[in-house]
Amino acid sequence: MSFVPFMAPTPQARILLRCMKSHTREPAPWWKQLAVSCVVLCVWCLASAHIHAQGIASVPSDRQATQVAIITITGAIDDLTLQSIERRFKAAREQGFDAFVIELDTPGGEVGATLDIIQRIRSDAPANTIAWVHPKAYSAGTLIALSCREIIVSTGGVFGDAAPIAIGAFTGLEALPDTERAKLESPLLEVLTEAAEKRGDDVRMLNAFVQLGSGLWLVERQSDGARRFVDAADLERLALDPSTTPTVKSPAPSSLRRPSRMLSADFDSHNTSDAESWRIVEKIVNAESLLVVRESEAMRYGLTVGVVNTDAELQAFFGAKTVTRFPESWMEPVARFLMSWPIRILLVAAFLVFVAIEFIHPGFGVFGVLSAACLVLLVGAPALVGLAAWWHVLLVAAGVLLLLAEIFIAPGIGVAAIAGSGMLIVGLVLTFASTDPESAPTRSALTDGLATLTAGSVIGVLLFWFISRTFRESPLFRRAVLTTAIGGPQDGGPIVPTPRVGALGIALTDLRPAGRADFFGEAFDVQSTGGYIERGATIVVLGMNTGTLIVDAARESSESSQ
Repeated sequence: MSFVPFMAPTPQARILLRCMKSHTREPAPWWKQLAVSCVVLCVWCLASAHIHAQGIASVPSDRQATQVAIITITGAIDDLTLQSIERRFKAAREQGFDAFVIELDTPGGEVGATLDIIQRIRSDAPANTIAWVHPKAYSAGTLIALSCREIIVSTGGVFGDAAPIAIGAFTGLEALPDTERAKLESPLLEVLTEAAEKRGDDVRMLNAFVQLGSGLWLVERQSDGARRFVDAADLERLALDPSTTPTVKSPAPSSLRRPSRMLSADFDSHNTSDAESWRIVEKIVNAESLLVVRESEAMRYGLTVGVVNTDAELQAFFGAKTVTRFPESWMEPVARFLMSWPIRILLVAAFLVFVAIEFIHPGFGVFGVLSAACLVLLVGAPALVGLAAWWHVLLVAAGVLLLLAEIFIAPGIGVAAIAGSGMLIVGLVLTFASTDPESAPTRSALTDGLATLTAGSVIGVLLFWFISRTFRESPLFRRAVLTTAIGGPQDGGPIVPTPRVGALGIALTDLRPAGRADFFGEAFDVQSTGGYIERGATIVVLGMNTGTLIVDAARESSESSQ
């Protein structure tokens, strides 16, 4: 006979069993069940509110926010980025957001645009503005991040290497003279000095992002665990040998204070035992390198305050109710695409080809419209982002008006054409750079602009030559040119004899240098070798080239003989 082991019920189990038996014997009235349910619901609500309050209380008061706006900066930083930041800052302020997050994923960018963005953060953004390195913020991105109140990073995030450089679109990386480098570094170091004062960082630590120095180390006082940033001079004062630097970097325990600068009160030069109380924790940066920090290093050095990977984690970081993204508008990527130097070269080439085709054919046709569209794109995209000043656009417009005057009002003189071409070229080149001609980046941008126009002009000339030789007689090319219909043989009509050399005719259109002329009552394509010929003038045939009659203005003797 088998049996099942039995354990006597505990007193709590007996009470539960009695409750179950009583419940099975007689169900409670509905009003009592409703009352119990209401009590349970109230207890649950109070517990949830308490948990939420504890979560909010864990967020520092100066970081707590109700509505958080995420302003993204992606790709190279330029004047278009500045315009976009201003627009999104304004929209977020008008909608009542009380905290901004500058999300950075950038390799760097222009110095001028970066300094202007930093100024906008100081003047237009709320005090509760935090940088989110997600996942990288090199060069200009580092300066923007350090200008915010706090920095957070994503897993594997990295930032640093913020020394100014000059890069040409065609010349690549350019060496900066010492004077130019000092001029570019001066405002950047000022930004870092102000950031160090506000954030409590060691200014030498921040300067290591921009300038090469004597190296930087992290040392620890063994008596109380205080950590300090020191340079080579401080190591010598502390009688510490740089060669004793540990090869394995040790993370800073959470109980230690944030590393800070070495103070005079930290070291007494007359007390040898005090110097012996310090030890080297790790070497931060070499004398030959600019500082670049990753997620773990930034946390260890006190540059960042947390690791955030998603918008939900960001919302919890602020204890906020909502997190809203403010992305770029659709126009901004389009403008950036149109301002890239390959597209500008193509626009310049297309503009010249369309102008040339329109110039040699009478009337304002399809190619005239296309040339105007190319010019609008060349000037409009820089003007949209504020890179082209009003007088740059005015120069281009005046140049176009002078060219039109040369063609339609005072043809053949050439003065207006030369002046208009010069104003057009200068205006287009100036749209490539800011208004500071003394800075190295501006001079490099102007050089790039001149090189872009030159390359576009060469490509345009070659392309026009190819088109004129290949497609001049094609039906598609002829239909695209809006010319005045001139009487002549239609399809299937009699064959019209070609005028011989020496034949005289009348110019039906202005020849600039190409146009149409009447020979024996029929219209022919002609091209002048002697420049401009007015409509109605008598001309003489000199020869033929690819189906076009080569003509010149007839002399008095020829007219009398006719």
